[in-house]
Amino acid sequence: MAKVCRCCSQEIKSDSKYTWILDNGHGGIIDGVYQTAGKRSPIWHDGTQLFEGEFNRAIVDRIANYCDKNNIEYINLVDTNEDVSLSTRVKMANEVYRESNKPCIYVSIHANGFSDESANGWEVYTSPGETQSDHIATVLYEEVEKEFPLIKMRKDTRDGDVDKESNFYVLIHTAMPAILSENFFMTNEKECKNILMSESGRDQVANAHIEMINKIENE
Repeated sequence: MAKVCRCCSQEIKSDSKYTWILDNGHGGIIDGVYQTAGKRSPIWHDGTQLFEGEFNRAIVDRIANYCDKNNIEYINLVDTNEDVSLSTRVKMANEVYRESNKPCIYVSIHANGFSDESANGWEVYTSPGETQSDHIATVLYEEVEKEFPLIKMRKDTRDGDVDKESNFYVLIHTAMPAILSENFFMTNEKECKNILMSESGRDQVANAHIEMINKIENE
């Protein structure tokens, strides 16, 4: 009988080395209402607008569909459009970690934003210091660079690797290696429309994360 996670009642598969905890940042859209204050693009001249939580869910859904088809063990941590608090997300992730008979890896999906529309590019974060997360972040960085060879890759190599470091709550309070990807800028019209709001761009973002999962699983 398949094992079911007590914290989210999701079936846990067993044909992979790791349990991948996929976290789509912020809330989604319920009855036409976006659940998170801010965390959205400007309204562009053609009237379109991106809501980050919707984008994050679209990426996690693509990754989850791939994992389903390939028997890769994962948890869609926030399988709802509600805006679940950071503390609750961490609590749920750590419960999965305690219940899992395999190592867990936490992947938080986001889109970036800044007050200056010219800000652009892709980046990935880990907690401060040298940790197991650094290697995972580097593998993801390399896969994104392959998918988007003409796009600026933002990095901090002062400590010898490409990930940026931050005390983001979900990175410093999770009990397992954790990374947070900032998948281009929703406040940059070109990146927002060409990547974040396009199905092909979303496919590419998801594919980079999928290839990262495959590489880590096959190491």
